[in-house]
Amino acid sequence: MRKSRFFILGVMFGAAMSLQTSYAQDYARWGLPEGAKVRLGKGWISGNIAYSPDGTLLAVASSIGVWLYDANTGAEVNLLSGHTRPVRSVEFSPDGAILASCGADGDNTVRLWDVRTGKLLNTFEGHANQITSVAISPDGSTLAAGDGRIIPLWNVRTGERTRTLRGHTSPVLSLAFSPDGGTLASGSKWNDNTVRLWNPRTGEHLDTLEGHSGGVLSLAFSPDGRMLASGDLKRVRLWDVHSSQYLGALGGQWENSTIAFSSDGRSLASMSEGNTIRLWDVHRRQSLRTLGEHRRTVNSVAFSPDDLTIASASVDNTIRLWDVPTGALRETIKGDTREVRFAAVSSDGFTVASAHGDTAIRLWDARTGKLVQKLEGHTESLRCVAFSPDGYTLASGGGDAAIRLWDVRSSENLQTLEKHTQDVLCLAFSPDGSRLASGSSDETIRLWDARTGENLWEHRNYGDEILSVAFSPDGSTLASGSTEGAVRLWDTKDGTRYGIERQMSDVRSVTFSSGGSMLASGGGYEDGSIRLWDSRTGRLWFLFGRHTGQITSVAFSPASFALASGSEDTTVRLWNARSGVELYALEGHTEAVTSLAYSPDGFALASASNDGTILLWGARFGTTWGEIKQTEVADELRLSLGLSPSVTPLTPTITALLPNYPNPFNPETWIPYQLKRSADVTLTIYDMNGGRIRTLEVGHQPAGVYRSRQCAAYWDGRNQQGEMVANGIYFYTMTTDDFTATRKMLVGK
Repeated sequence: MRKSRFFILGVMFGAAMSLQTSYAQDYARWGLPEGAKVRLGKGWISGNIAYSPDGTLLAVASSIGVWLYDANTGAEVNLLSGHTRPVRSVEFSPDGAILASCGADGDNTVRLWDVRTGKLLNTFEGHANQITSVAISPDGSTLAAGDGRIIPLWNVRTGERTRTLRGHTSPVLSLAFSPDGGTLASGSKWNDNTVRLWNPRTGEHLDTLEGHSGGVLSLAFSPDGRMLASGDLKRVRLWDVHSSQYLGALGGQWENSTIAFSSDGRSLASMSEGNTIRLWDVHRRQSLRTLGEHRRTVNSVAFSPDDLTIASASVDNTIRLWDVPTGALRETIKGDTREVRFAAVSSDGFTVASAHGDTAIRLWDARTGKLVQKLEGHTESLRCVAFSPDGYTLASGGGDAAIRLWDVRSSENLQTLEKHTQDVLCLAFSPDGSRLASGSSDETIRLWDARTGENLWEHRNYGDEILSVAFSPDGSTLASGSTEGAVRLWDTKDGTRYGIERQMSDVRSVTFSSGGSMLASGGGYEDGSIRLWDSRTGRLWFLFGRHTGQITSVAFSPASFALASGSEDTTVRLWNARSGVELYALEGHTEAVTSLAYSPDGFALASASNDGTILLWGARFGTTWGEIKQTEVADELRLSLGLSPSVTPLTPTITALLPNYPNPFNPETWIPYQLKRSADVTLTIYDMNGGRIRTLEVGHQPAGVYRSRQCAAYWDGRNQQGEMVANGIYFYTMTTDDFTATRKMLVGK
């Protein structure tokens, strides 16, 4: 990640930095990525939970790291962050000093943490597959990890890989060491469905336990090491470890994979039907008690060391602490929902509204990260929210096809707009707040009177769901993006359609610049690019970008000299809106970025993600932002001048080679670039093998931006002999006296 020069968020965060007096304020700033100032939300529970050996701490695998809680009070103690994907499994060392964690697919690492300080001690890399489970031997010397079909063993102290256990025919899902450390049990996925027993000291395969009808998702040894419990999706099976004899199952169907032994070995906890926890007498195979119920599936249970408490974690994103003797619920630790689908920032920048995968709108204090209010009324999951320009009204839409307008100060539901027949996917207020635009999966775009609720006009695009809407700054034009790949412009007076009509992959976000002359769009483009349009003519100016996943959101900064983009590749990127040069990559989310929103003053950029959090980034620098001087920001940065035969008069502060357009192309393309000082420019085309195809002697050029078709270098797709080149991948290199850069392009459509 590039080094950021983010400043503290001025008005929004200056006061908050001196008010860190409670956990609710502190943990919003724990483990933040560089450049981020506040995290709204705690993510979702993505793996198991584990008690520390002394019973004082509870570790929870989450989408943004490992949360440590006080096991008695439920208070947040720390957040161990560093994994780039959600955490799958956590385990304490026997002395409680070290915690091991593993990340989901795309991270493929095991990390060791100092529990007391929260510092990262070691990272075990080199795994070829997703790590599904970790286990630490009772003496604390060996760490085992499930790496696809193999099980690497590591020396905890040195980080050395000591041996690799092989034998499973499907990926390993669960691991457990026996209490004496002499046996390691491993459970495997579907098509294998076996439990294998190993000698971890020698690597010898001791035995294979067969009988499961599905993947073995959980394993637990009894404290005396004589019994092993294994769970799949339907039942818990018990085995004699020494003889490998099958001892029987607990209950009937649906005694789930989530299992844990009490410290005396007499009881076993498992997830049962109805999202409950069942407590069993192991020797009699009888049910002792059922502990309450979660709203959704339980994915982990753990006994406290004194056997008085059972902790359970659920897909409902709560951790519940149960009193074993009475079965009473003692404490509920709440997280947030699994995903944040959309976020909006109020006009004063102090409040962030979020739409999660449930029915409640959440209002957050952007200064402290504290959840302030929940607005409830929708009957199906939310998809979008939007603040009115004055910040007093909030619009929300979702799966119940209704649009609700809320008074932000009183939390009152002012009115409900009910013309749509399917999910409301996007909302936008006009600049004066008098109108509201909505798009839906019912293939209609609608304009409403925000005060009376009257439906002013509607337009249906058959087979074309509306994914995004945005008003121009003067309110006269509405832009929309759709699943058919069309970027459309509408006259807000009567709904007349005009301008852009391009067929591409789905357009998931559209945004106008502050002056209104630029329109940016992003979506499922195969090249991960952003398209910039002339909003008056519908002409495509240029495209740029280097995301490795689909773009989900684009947003202009209030001054319009920078454009932010969010992607399924988990990153937020900031771009020079004039040239397409990347300024910064903001890395910190562990799942797809779903939504972006600038605060009106430009001091903060909010990014929402499927990891269940919203990050607020410091989005304004001192006198410079990347390579752009703020004194150069005027009149829309005069981007339209870049389309004239002359070069834009704003002098770049760096020389750069920009992405060619169109790309792919056949037979011709334009190659834009910019110069910070006058130079002799040469462009050379190469094939995949490095063979020189064509040299374009551009000649001596003054400093400036050469982006439009009248200014950029032109290649007609022919080689030095005048012959058309074959379809395929080519490279182009720009050379000046002090600069060289190379990019890739594709001939053929």
